Order: sequence, then C-alpha cells, then structure tokens
Amino acid sequence: MSTQATIGFGPPLIGQTEKALNAILMRELEDTDVSERGWVLLRLVGGAGGRLGHGEVVERAGAFSKFRAADVEVEIGRLVWNELLAREGDEVVLTASAHELQERVQSAVAEITARLWGDLPEADLATAGQVLETVLSRANAELGYSI
Repeated sequence: MSTQATIGFGPPLIGQTEKALNAILMRELEDTDVSERGWVLLRLVGGAGGRLGHGEVVERAGAFSKFRAADVEVEIGRLVWNELLAREGDEVVLTASAHELQERVQSAVAEITARLWGDLPEADLATAGQVLETVLSRANAELGYSI
C-alpha cells in the first residue's frame, strides 16, 4: 500500500519518511551498542576528518540534529566507554573500531537507499532536495539556528 499518494506533501509524509529511513539505519545498528544519537555523533566527528574539538561536537550536534548539550555529553561518554571515540586533550577522536563500523553501516545503507531512490529521475530528486532544503532552512530559522 502506498501512503504517499494519500498523505500528500506535508509534515505527516515528511515524518513518516524520516521514521522509515531511521528504521533502516537502526536495523543496521541493532547489533551494536550505538544509538541514533551516537551514530550522528560518530558521523559528525568522522565528517571532520575523524577528530573534532569537544565543544564543536556539542555545538554541531545541537545545530544539525537539535540534540540537547547534556544528551550529547552523555552520548560522548557512552561512545568513549564503548571504545568508538577517544578523548585526546580537548578533542574527540574516532577509533579504528568506529571507522570500521562507519564503513560497514554506510555501505549497507548506501545499498538500501540506492534501491529506494536510485531509479528516480534526477530532476525529481533535485526538486525534492530543493524543497526539503527550503523547509529545513525555514525550520532552523524558526528554532533560532543559523546553519
């Protein structure tokens, strides 16, 4: 059953899509001790070359994912405990285990998402991207974020 035709563009469709994509990610992470929040933090640090200042991790996690600073601090502690992040001075650093996990999960998710939208016309994907970027920009402005 396709819900997209009956829902139409708006918060319900965006929300259901986000939840479905998140469920795919969480399925790939289910054999790990990594939560959604933890995965976002690993991606933030990984996207910065594997090393990022602690304060920057907290700031970016709040700006990009709307996580509260206290929750980010707890999650950093969990990732350090699970040896996926290490602390070096004021920096948070990805461990070799985290690099391996990222490669495995990103590869699996890339295969799945290729099946989800890989055959859609480029023009449709470009339009969808523009619309979502506009909505995201406006939502961030509403929340007082300037990303």
